[in-house]
Amino acid sequence: MYSRPRDRYLDACRLVKIDTDLSTRLRSMDGFDHRTLQEIHDLVAAWFRFSQDDGGQLRLCETEEAYQDRLAAEWRTFFEEEVGRLSSDDEFARDVLVAAAFGNTDRGYAAEAQLREILKERYRAMKQPRTAATAE
Repeated sequence: MYSRPRDRYLDACRLVKIDTDLSTRLRSMDGFDHRTLQEIHDLVAAWFRFSQDDGGQLRLCETEEAYQDRLAAEWRTFFEEEVGRLSSDDEFARDVLVAAAFGNTDRGYAAEAQLREILKERYRAMKQPRTAATAE
C-alpha cells in the first residue's frame, strides 16, 4: 500500500526534476510506523470480506485447509489489484505517502482522515442496507 505510491511519486518528481518536502522525506526514510495505514488496510480488508463473501462455503471436495489456502490466495490477489487501482488515484497516493512520512503529526492525521473519506466513498455500498432487489 506504500511502495506503489512511493515509487510513483518519486518517479514523477524525477521526471519533472523537482524536489518537494515530501520527496525529500520519502528518500530519507528507511521505514515508517505502519499503524498510520492500519485503518486503511482494515477498510480494504472489510471491502474484500463484504464483496467476496461466499458464506464460508467450501467447494465440492474442498478441505478446510484448502479453503483457507484459497481464501488467502484470493485475498492477496484482491489486495494487490485494489492497491493498484487505489494507487492510480493521485489524491489517494499522496495521502498514503503523507500519512506514512508525517505519521503522528497534524499533517499525517489529516492525510489519514482524507484516506478514510476516500475509502468511505469508494466502499459506500457496505453501509447501504441490502434490499430484496440487491440481495438477489
